[in-house]
Amino acid sequence: MGFGPHADLLAVSGETFRVYAERHAYELDFRTDAPSHGRGPAWESIRIIQDLLAHYDLVLWIDADAAVVDASVDIASLLGRRDLMALSAHNTPEGAVVPNLGVWLLRASHETQRFLDDVWNATEFLDHKWMENGAVIDRLGYEVGPPVRLRALSPMGRRTKMLTTEWNSIPADPSPKPRIVHFPATPMLHRLAGLKEAAAQLRVGLSASPTIS
Repeated sequence: MGFGPHADLLAVSGETFRVYAERHAYELDFRTDAPSHGRGPAWESIRIIQDLLAHYDLVLWIDADAAVVDASVDIASLLGRRDLMALSAHNTPEGAVVPNLGVWLLRASHETQRFLDDVWNATEFLDHKWMENGAVIDRLGYEVGPPVRLRALSPMGRRTKMLTTEWNSIPADPSPKPRIVHFPATPMLHRLAGLKEAAAQLRVGLSASPTIS
């Protein structure tokens, strides 16, 4: 999703999503309209994902300020038989395990839809600095803090696979060999520069590969 200033980010990151989608047989869904639910833009992802899960077995959400740098592995291959979601968690000053929705894989199920409804209804996070991400952290069974601490995993928390940071490498907790890089909470010019560098890195990697299959 990219509108307003984020449209420029999506124009760059979206090209890396196209490469990834072609390689692993995903359909793309780009949204450029402003949110219509009267909430901050970040919340719109919840309704978009719910709508897509009504039509697809799996949905992979990637923020507009993230980009694929290594398209060789399908993230869906990491989802266990009982896993309903997968996302990365970070070690940051905000907490030792901070789930981040910048890259978020979800499997269609009644449980997933109920969880997303619960997140949407977590209105106590409407004005929180982490917004829908804070609501997800809470509903997975963590104290939002900061610092973020585990209380006790919720039923969805027990069915969520925590991915390594290679799938969501952020400046505050970078991966030495990222597959997706993400630039949250940084100035727009820095995000755009980081995405352009990531797209260039992906092109270099593709030119070194004999085929894409």
